[in-house]
Amino acid sequence: MESYNFNLFLIIWLVCFLLTRLGLSKLFKLAGENPVMAWIPVVSWWFWIKVVGRPKWYFIGMLIPCVNILFTFNLCLDILRAFGKNKFWQQFAGIVLTFIYFPILYFEKDLKYHGLAGTKEWREKNVSKNVWYREWADAILFALYVAGGMRALFFDLYQIPTASMEGNMRVGDNLIVSRTGIGMRIPFTPVAIPILAQKTLPFSQIPGFSSVIQLPYMRLPGWTDIHNNDVVVFNWPADGEEYPIDKKDNYVKRCVGIAGDSVNIIEGQVHINGVALPTVNKTQTVYEIALNQTLTTEFLAEYDLGDCQVLDLNAKRYMIRTWKENAKAISQNSMVDSIKTARKYYAEASSQMFLASSHRDSVDFASTIDNYGPFYLPKRGDKITLTPQNFDFYARAINTYEKGGITQDGTSFFNEALEKISEYTFKYNYYWMMGDNRYNSLDSRMWGYVPETHVIGKPMFTFIGRKMVQKIDSDGTPLIADHRGSPDYISAGWRWDKVLKGIE
Repeated sequence: MESYNFNLFLIIWLVCFLLTRLGLSKLFKLAGENPVMAWIPVVSWWFWIKVVGRPKWYFIGMLIPCVNILFTFNLCLDILRAFGKNKFWQQFAGIVLTFIYFPILYFEKDLKYHGLAGTKEWREKNVSKNVWYREWADAILFALYVAGGMRALFFDLYQIPTASMEGNMRVGDNLIVSRTGIGMRIPFTPVAIPILAQKTLPFSQIPGFSSVIQLPYMRLPGWTDIHNNDVVVFNWPADGEEYPIDKKDNYVKRCVGIAGDSVNIIEGQVHINGVALPTVNKTQTVYEIALNQTLTTEFLAEYDLGDCQVLDLNAKRYMIRTWKENAKAISQNSMVDSIKTARKYYAEASSQMFLASSHRDSVDFASTIDNYGPFYLPKRGDKITLTPQNFDFYARAINTYEKGGITQDGTSFFNEALEKISEYTFKYNYYWMMGDNRYNSLDSRMWGYVPETHVIGKPMFTFIGRKMVQKIDSDGTPLIADHRGSPDYISAGWRWDKVLKGIE
């Protein structure tokens, strides 16, 4: 993806760099090194390593992304110890808020260099054993800094929570997600507790972040783009407006439409720019199945059916979602009397749809699960003529995501200054996300397009997966976990074939 606000990022980075190097130059001088070297990017690492006494190969580690987060932690801790900064708050400030604490050290009058704090001999002589709670605090600081830094900047671990991407990605799969390939998105909310909380701390309603500081949208250049049929992880746009963008729930879907595409869903088939988009390996459809025996969890597990719904319990009729090859295999089982497609249950327009027909003043395209569109996905820099027909569709992009402040009065449109306008130029790219489990997926058909501001990254591979299957009662009733109707899953073992498997 293209960068966004890259110049602003460079300005912020430069200010933080200069503030940090101001303090570092004084530390170098007191340690007997040339203070000018503190101001030279990359080269300064060599002298920093020398000041604290770490081995020369540390310089190689500082050049390796991800690994350098671990090395930076050690170098910051070493230089703080080398100048007698041993209290927890001093080390926390010097490691997490380096650009604030190092300039403070520049103006400290009694600062004194105590030696090569990165060497084992120095630490054994000068670093006393702390009480147990300080040991825990140091360990937590290390874990949050290293793991949090890696997850915030380079990659993340994401577990599939719902069945929306089955059968290609299953409930219980753990994905390694790259944040850098499409361009690293700088966190909007820098004041947050990493790893432990997306919204609230575990087992509590205590917020795990503060909205006091909110950075604008910034994205660094990437080396790849989002293409049609790529799997993408993003912050759910329809999550509560009280949450910052990067604290909204993480979703994973397949990006069927990219910025600049004309999209049309006809009888369940996605068409891009007038051409049918090829479906991916195990894109699922919905079937009605009739059994001659009581449904069991074992039956679901045997045929990779994560969950199901009852149509008629007495007649043992259920609704399942699977891919066509698996449906054929299921039909051969002696428990099965019949299996047939059941798209008829989704033929009607739904009030859940994004711009459902029943909730619109002007209807210019169909809006059901199987038939939606046609519509155009804006790309950055697109200029469109506003009309009463298209404003319904683009209003959320213009006013919610881009804060455009455009209002409509009859057939006329006005900007925030109440000046009459006829055109609008988009700031962001927009994407259309859909689940592979097309009839069991809350996706763009329900809550609309995803702006690039919400895009996190692409999954690289499945780290490991568990075989999660819905519990079935003794009378064949699928069990529900909560008031939202989420299936009550039980583990049926590990999916060893998923270990380190690439994403289809």
